Amino acid sequence: MIVPRWFTWLVALAIVISALAAGRAYFVPIAIALVLFSLLSSLVNQIARIRIGHWSVPRPLAGAIGLVIVAYALVLFTSILSSQIEAVVAASPRYVGRLESLLAEAAELLGRDVAGDLQAGLSEINIAARIPDFLGSAGTMITAFSLVFLYTGFMFVERGTYDAKFDRLFPDPERAATVRGVIGSIYDSIQRYFVIKLFVSALTGLAAYAVMKPLGLDFAETRALLAVLHNFIPNIGSAVATILPALVALVQFDTLGPFLVIALGVSAIQLAIGNFVEPALMGRSLNLSPLVIILSLTFWAFVWGIVGMFLSVPIMVIVLIVCSHIPAWRPVAVLLSRDGDIPDSKALKG
Repeated sequence: MIVPRWFTWLVALAIVISALAAGRAYFVPIAIALVLFSLLSSLVNQIARIRIGHWSVPRPLAGAIGLVIVAYALVLFTSILSSQIEAVVAASPRYVGRLESLLAEAAELLGRDVAGDLQAGLSEINIAARIPDFLGSAGTMITAFSLVFLYTGFMFVERGTYDAKFDRLFPDPERAATVRGVIGSIYDSIQRYFVIKLFVSALTGLAAYAVMKPLGLDFAETRALLAVLHNFIPNIGSAVATILPALVALVQFDTLGPFLVIALGVSAIQLAIGNFVEPALMGRSLNLSPLVIILSLTFWAFVWGIVGMFLSVPIMVIVLIVCSHIPAWRPVAVLLSRDGDIPDSKALKG
């Protein structure tokens, strides 16, 4: 009995997906480290271009400076989040009291039955009991960051041997040129995506902070950082980054004024940056179908959780580029693209 080729590919794909899901704890830090390595490489290249007279920054020094910058950013990020934990614990009784008053007002509008159901649901949320779980999650996150930073450091140590290994893996010049073209295209696309996305996300977080902080919103720094992170999640991230601070404002303040200002202000920021600034910077560099982005977001969220949502677009960019260089898979690249315009693989050689 001859097994159809499509069935073999389907079984292989199922095995790969199962392995990725089962080994999430091992693969996710490596994937993040690869992304961080790409961003660090770009940062190191920029630092190495700095010239003071006839002196330029040596590449080893540039690499050390890049690692210090990233390490400082990670420490600053975790310290801001950890410093907010005690404030969250202290503010939780006030939030619960405010929610109860809102439920009392809702009882007059919606009826006692609906308000009673909401009150019953609220009573099941024991914030104090969830603090240890939150602290454990924060500790796990810090451990994961340390592991990612360790992987990234070893990647930089191995960086000098990549060219020699590549030459031995692909002794044929034509094949080597093709593979270098694929790797270069992937590297440039992913690097461009994350650099632009990081700039746009930072701009979004700063603008949101400028709206939230003057109004006195609790944990404005944390909300701004979360807005930066949420902006990396396609489509739904901007909605979440708008809803969360608006809900905090609704519970924190006794009037609807701050809630409306934050909801409308953050929404306007997300719409302006997401619909004008980011498309102008990105251009057609991704060339991914919007439907493919949504489906990829759902799929990788199932496989790798929240991290999969962050990495869904870069992963699909890699799939698109690889498929465009394999003649048998080129139709897949056309389906994944926004307009079906896939450049000839020969154009990416060299």
